[in-house]
Amino acid sequence: MTKTFVTGTGRTINIGCELGKGGEGSVYEVLENDNFVAKLYNAHHQPDAQKQEKLRFMALTADNKLLSFAAWPIDTIHKNTNGPVVGFLMPKVSSRLPIHMVYSPAQRKQNFPYATWDFLLLVARNTAAAFASIHEHGHVIGDVNQGNVLVGNDGTVMLIDTDSFQINANGTMHLCKVGVPHFTPPELQGLASFDKTPRTINHDNFGLALLIFHLLFSGRHPYAGIPLRNDVGESLENDIKAFRYAYAPDGQRRGFKPPPKSVPINIIPDYIQNMFTWAFTEKGVRYRRPTAQQWITALDDLRKQLKRCSVTQMHHYPNHLNQCPWCALDAIGAVFFLTISYDPSEINGFDLARACRAIESVLPPPEIQIPNIDSITVRPTPLPERLKERKRDILFLRILIVVIAIIIFSYYPEWWIFLAGGAWWGWIKAKDYGSDELDKELTKRRRALEEAQREYDRIIGFIEKEVSHKVFEGKKQELKKLIIEYKKLPELEEKEISNLYKTAENRQKQKFLEKHFIDDAVIPGVGPAKKATLKSFGIETAADVTWSRVISVKGFGKVLTRNMVNWRDSCEKKFVFNKDNAVTEADKNAVRAKIAAHKRSIEMAINKGIFELQRLRQDMIDKSNIIKPRLHEANQILAQAKRDLEAIESYI
Repeated sequence: MTKTFVTGTGRTINIGCELGKGGEGSVYEVLENDNFVAKLYNAHHQPDAQKQEKLRFMALTADNKLLSFAAWPIDTIHKNTNGPVVGFLMPKVSSRLPIHMVYSPAQRKQNFPYATWDFLLLVARNTAAAFASIHEHGHVIGDVNQGNVLVGNDGTVMLIDTDSFQINANGTMHLCKVGVPHFTPPELQGLASFDKTPRTINHDNFGLALLIFHLLFSGRHPYAGIPLRNDVGESLENDIKAFRYAYAPDGQRRGFKPPPKSVPINIIPDYIQNMFTWAFTEKGVRYRRPTAQQWITALDDLRKQLKRCSVTQMHHYPNHLNQCPWCALDAIGAVFFLTISYDPSEINGFDLARACRAIESVLPPPEIQIPNIDSITVRPTPLPERLKERKRDILFLRILIVVIAIIIFSYYPEWWIFLAGGAWWGWIKAKDYGSDELDKELTKRRRALEEAQREYDRIIGFIEKEVSHKVFEGKKQELKKLIIEYKKLPELEEKEISNLYKTAENRQKQKFLEKHFIDDAVIPGVGPAKKATLKSFGIETAADVTWSRVISVKGFGKVLTRNMVNWRDSCEKKFVFNKDNAVTEADKNAVRAKIAAHKRSIEMAINKGIFELQRLRQDMIDKSNIIKPRLHEANQILAQAKRDLEAIESYI
């Protein structure tokens, strides 16, 4: 290969060693200037006339804004003056890694161990800024994917493979002829080729939203989740085409729910949730997906709303949440960030003895005495006058019936049977006189008793739930359990450090397997889309691969699962246990950091609990003062209702 070349502007350059190799060509160092590199196409991908014109236009129109966000051609390269274009010069991109090494939890652990969610938001914002720069110049990226966005330690972003972009050269459109299926928008899914398919900014907006989603939700794919129907989950491409956005408000109708132990969608405010829904559903095709500039505005706003967790400095989350979502995920084994507790100098001193005294000093509030209803003396409500008169009238009717029967018998003694029967019937029926009035009064008093009993039971229930000593003592016992747990922390730390020696080989093997990424492996039947699905279920490295975990992912039958397990086994066979480095100081420090973070969380819980206990006591006193008069009134009303009913029942 000729080592000396000529640029389009007539300069002579000499290339040095190969820095990288791709499908179309290789990147070499430029000996004259270390700030630039040369991309030279290989023999099978020499640019045709149209591609040469595209590269010339890109080099002529390069400006500072493009060069700040993209490895943009700044000059063409030729074997000789006026010869065909064989490559191009571009700014050298160094000390940067592909964006998936930032958003993937396993990759981030290796490459960006101290990255926080705030850092991921910054990368998302800068990615949107890079897209905005390309779009402002009238161009389209086209082949958006996780490999052509590079990220630096400062969160800045650089786009690469710019010669594949769709370039608008003063009205002449140079198309982007490549694409990655799991980054292709639904409306373009299924195309056999992109050779004759113009891309639009709205297509780029889909890829941008996908990258931002990956960053905010730790590598989860928005179209991968737990299938709710048999026709869902077999192919990521088909699920994208069918708009099966797993985190949508109507995700159940679309056939998905989010994967287990995934970051909940409510970690972001509603307006950003709506932006994702717009980008990943039919609305984005019918109208327009959120633009790069809209994402910049939204993400800048979100970063201003962040607050820091009180337990670990690695946890940042929006202020619309009351509790740290990352701590909640840690508790169920879904660890997305390192746990680094605060420096003791940053924390106000915690005095355990003082905390214990503070807890014991909070006395229970005065207990409400529940009186015995039967001990309350009340006079029954007098019966209505009409019922008193009824009793007198019934007596008069019965006497009248007896008198009439005696008179008739004195004249007609042979009718004695009929007279006796008639007198008996009249005696009984006389009781029905005015019975309607009696029934009304009886019903009225029964209803009064039922209402009084309901109100009394409601008040007693409130007392038991809100102001009983049981409630107060329950809260106090919670704090005492925290005190016991806190006292055992030194013993727990010592035990866990001791266990490090027992588990040394397994931990070394785990760390070894964690360095073997599925993305880098060639596994039969498992392409980029399948790998993206696995990552959505937290399966990123050989350490994550087990038969049960893989087989449970829709689309992975016995054959693909066996291929995954065989790959893991092949990685494991390369492991060699290093006894001399069985337990490192870093291992011990990791245990100490975990215990310190737990200690801090208990301290916070105890301090907060003491305040809540004091507030609970005062709240209970306030509620007791309100409920006591109501209880007294309810007692009186219930006792009265009972006596009133007893009075009418005895009357009957």
